[in-house]
Amino acid sequence: MPVHIARAIRSPFAPVDGALAGWHPVDLTAEIINAAIDGLAIDIDELYVGCAEPVGAQGADLARAAVLAAGWPDRIGGTVLDRAETSGTAALHAAAAAIAAGTISAAVVVGVCSASVVPPGASALGRTYGRPWGDGPAARADEGGGLLPAPVAADRAAASRGIDRPAQDSWATGSITRRARLPSAAIVPVDARPGDGVALQRGTPVAGDALRPQPEDPAALAPSFDADGTVTGFTFAPPADGVTALVLTTEPLGPEIVGVGRSAGPPSDPTGDIWAAVAAATAGHDRSAVARWELNEPTAAAVLVAIDRLSLDATVVNPAGGTLAVGDAGAAEELRLIVDALAALPGGDLLVAAVHGPAGAAATALRGP
Repeated sequence: MPVHIARAIRSPFAPVDGALAGWHPVDLTAEIINAAIDGLAIDIDELYVGCAEPVGAQGADLARAAVLAAGWPDRIGGTVLDRAETSGTAALHAAAAAIAAGTISAAVVVGVCSASVVPPGASALGRTYGRPWGDGPAARADEGGGLLPAPVAADRAAASRGIDRPAQDSWATGSITRRARLPSAAIVPVDARPGDGVALQRGTPVAGDALRPQPEDPAALAPSFDADGTVTGFTFAPPADGVTALVLTTEPLGPEIVGVGRSAGPPSDPTGDIWAAVAAATAGHDRSAVARWELNEPTAAAVLVAIDRLSLDATVVNPAGGTLAVGDAGAAEELRLIVDALAALPGGDLLVAAVHGPAGAAATALRGP
């Protein structure tokens, strides 16, 4: 059964302790999902939420809490999925599968990241109930160099492929420049609830992303991780806040999901074997006919490794800028790749959005209406 995206919107994205820092993630999610269904004559059966840190303010079934906060009917359930770097896409694929199977007829899919409230790594930091992961994963990864932080794995993978520091600086500069030139048409303004020290009055409408400043001389920055590495503070995407929502239905009201794929590789692979995920998502389609590719940019090193692995023409990747321009809003950033692209995708064109990290990769192919 075909699955279509009836609407795709998002909040603005802001840096940690920025304009959205005072929002509780449940309340911001409720704000965006209500905007997503406004004016649509669709009965929603389930809310699926992708969240890579489902603890604290983002824990205790954030999806069901958002349903209640939004004032939706009590009968609507909420499901939260955590698949590390691909949590948002996992929620999208789960909802699409349920609709295609006839289990439900319509769903809203959300990606949430409130890094100001729940910082990256929070799931592993609270050890009251035991140490995450145990000993097995580290022992298994020893032969491959151990469990490396994602930026370090990307740094070393880039070096092995001859992707140097100037190439990474150039990609980050282009990402910011393109995003500034082509702001998203899918942003729903929300009231500011700024963090301490932000010169912005609470309640002021925030209608656009907060772009990262570019350093005067990126080449003068010291490496952030390996002393002889290439990843710097400029080519690494810091955490950000944001919420993204898509409305899925069987009714032909918008772009159709025409392929999905997931993969996982060795922990040393910063792309999570992205080639396999993309191959599954594009099976039966002419990859040369893909009009637009959207890839997440946790670091310039990682996205350039992914482009190299996929043998892509870099000019059709992230044409409106990417993660490095604003910051990494986790599961919200994953789905942003789709939301922003669909807002500018001509009818009938094929889009592939893929996310990747050491924990795995996921890809979605969509065709414009």
